[in-house]
Amino acid sequence: MFKAAIRVNKISTIAQLRGASLHAQRYDEIGKARVREGAEPGFGLAWAKAAENARDYLAAFKAHKAELKAGERKGAPLCLQAICVVSPEWVEQAGGLHDAGNPRNRQLFDQAKAWAESWGGAGSVIASRLDLDEKGGAVVDVLVSPVRDSRSKPVISTNKALGELKVATGERNEYAALQTSWAEWCQAHLDREIVRGTRKELTQRQHLSPETYGAVMDKAREAVQRPAESLREALQAVDLSWEDTDVLRDYLLLRGEISRHREDPRGYEPPPGERDEQWIMDSALDKPDPWPLIRAFRKGAEQVIEAAYRFGLGWDDLKRSDGHERGREWFPALADRLHLGAVIAKCGAFYAQAEAFVKNLMVDDPARHLEPERLSPQEAPELVERYNRHLGLDLPQHSQPHHERDGLDEQSSRDIGEERPSRTRDSGHDFGL
Repeated sequence: MFKAAIRVNKISTIAQLRGASLHAQRYDEIGKARVREGAEPGFGLAWAKAAENARDYLAAFKAHKAELKAGERKGAPLCLQAICVVSPEWVEQAGGLHDAGNPRNRQLFDQAKAWAESWGGAGSVIASRLDLDEKGGAVVDVLVSPVRDSRSKPVISTNKALGELKVATGERNEYAALQTSWAEWCQAHLDREIVRGTRKELTQRQHLSPETYGAVMDKAREAVQRPAESLREALQAVDLSWEDTDVLRDYLLLRGEISRHREDPRGYEPPPGERDEQWIMDSALDKPDPWPLIRAFRKGAEQVIEAAYRFGLGWDDLKRSDGHERGREWFPALADRLHLGAVIAKCGAFYAQAEAFVKNLMVDDPARHLEPERLSPQEAPELVERYNRHLGLDLPQHSQPHHERDGLDEQSSRDIGEERPSRTRDSGHDFGL
């Protein structure tokens, strides 16, 4: 069984388009670093509307606009960069992964363009390429710039094309629609054995860029049999954009909190803030506004909660009866998800406690003191209790197994990997900030 997957970036400026061209032509440092030893830089299959240079995307975009006489909407994307992926093993069944003469490389290259035009419209693809100079393979970059009529005038509209695709596939969001559509196209035109990759909500901030993702995975495979220090070496060898680093930082933060909670689940405390309790007590009477103190005191908990939202672990998600299933793609082990759920719940509880603590310091009358349970997030204590029960922390010995409580069934407790339908992540909660 082979897999098909999609990664999508929106290109909204000429500068981004020029940057993509420089990478495709191996003029940038990341592009140069991706070329495997002994390979000719830029070797591969490529096509663009500007025939003089199949990797000059800026020229291709200009040719595209001239051909279709299309205008642009201010601030709207100029095109989509669709990264069309299939399992490399599928290509290797017919020959070398980096062999331009391998018929499956040619099939993949041609069908990726045909797929994009099946929903973007005839002539919507401005350029495509399949790099054969990298260590990895079976990945086609397709730049698609759909044109639709707007008040009887042709206008570039990626949003309208994606909306149409969402309706056609019956998916709940555009990125899921792209995933489903590409997998179905591969089944129909490449191989019936190709299936859709793991279902997940895709956002630009949930994924490393395609080039960096490939570099990290190359190093990760090599590091499996090497000492722990190889993780540092892998990160040192990869050029990370600020967005990549942002995602990696939050992921490592959550992994670290899982480890801390595992070591001492009953004694776990949220990460410290910018100011400690004594400093807050000493400063409260001199400050007319409590909020700078509140934010400084609970900064560590706030960072955990914000990082959790990025990976689909928002407050409303955890409150669901199957909240322990959220984040499975990033945290596949059930035990990790249970510890992480407990971490988020305890950080949420501290979030409310910090607000009450600071505000109460500024009020002399005890009758006017705030109760943390009445502050947002009000459900935190119940979630703490739930995840403590899931982890068996509040149960006496020989009590009912934790997987039989609160809807956490035995099958889920063994984490056998049954996938559940995905949900669109909520828009987040600012907890009164």
